[in-house]
Amino acid sequence: MTIPSIPDLIIKFILAISVALLLASLFPIRWICGMLPRGFARSTWRSMGILILLSAAGVTVFLRINSTEGPNHHEDWLVSLVFLAASIFVVTVCTLALNTAKDVSKIAALEFAAIVDPVTELFNRRHIMALLDAQCQLSSDRNSPFSILLIDIDNFKTINDTFGHRAGDIVLKELGRVIARIIPDSRYIGRYGGEEFLVILPQSASSEAWSVAERVRKAVQSTMIAYEAKPISSPTISIGIATAFGWKETSEDLIEIADEALYSAKATGRNRVCHAFESSGRQLGSRFTVVSATQ
Repeated sequence: MTIPSIPDLIIKFILAISVALLLASLFPIRWICGMLPRGFARSTWRSMGILILLSAAGVTVFLRINSTEGPNHHEDWLVSLVFLAASIFVVTVCTLALNTAKDVSKIAALEFAAIVDPVTELFNRRHIMALLDAQCQLSSDRNSPFSILLIDIDNFKTINDTFGHRAGDIVLKELGRVIARIIPDSRYIGRYGGEEFLVILPQSASSEAWSVAERVRKAVQSTMIAYEAKPISSPTISIGIATAFGWKETSEDLIEIADEALYSAKATGRNRVCHAFESSGRQLGSRFTVVSATQ
């Protein structure tokens, strides 16, 4: 048995390092695929992983051929160094891609936390109001109507006093889910504050908004919620509707109108939907007139 020369041993060592580096690059690829949603990007990284495996197999085959057919130092040095450089490049790119993906994920998580209410997992007040401002501008530009729903949980303080604030959070979260199931586009739902929710209904006039509000009210009324195996009496909600007609209404205008309607719903028995519009006559006790209220 012939003893390999030192150059031959160095070449084999370089090739073995190349294989190890190629295989090591599969770990960041695995993490990247786990972080990506299903789709083209994940498929691309998986394809890259397969190519790296084939490359590692090719280097291994070359190492085997080098061992059985004897060294050709000029050619072997060149090939082994090219393999090593390529392996270093691949593992460096994969590692940098993983670190970048982690940084992007952290930034996305921070951005998500900045706009989402932690209890209901709906948009928080600041973000839903920003969406309302944008919708008002769009409505004014296009001279098109849209409506908002201001929703308040009836007797929420009683729930907190009877079952505790943790139970109150469960009620808020569950009712948020109920509302999101009914509303056509859940991107326009937010927790306005306390036990209130704000819903934006793009391109919805009064009749469409009324229909959606009634569906939400009935869905909530039929929802049963339990806390620590103790049933919480089926909660109800009151809803105030305001409609913009593309007349340069502001978000403050609409909130004020919806709040007046919500106040009327509360004052007339709760578990109701009311719609209000701004009155033209100032002889009324309120600036607004409630045009409908039902139970």
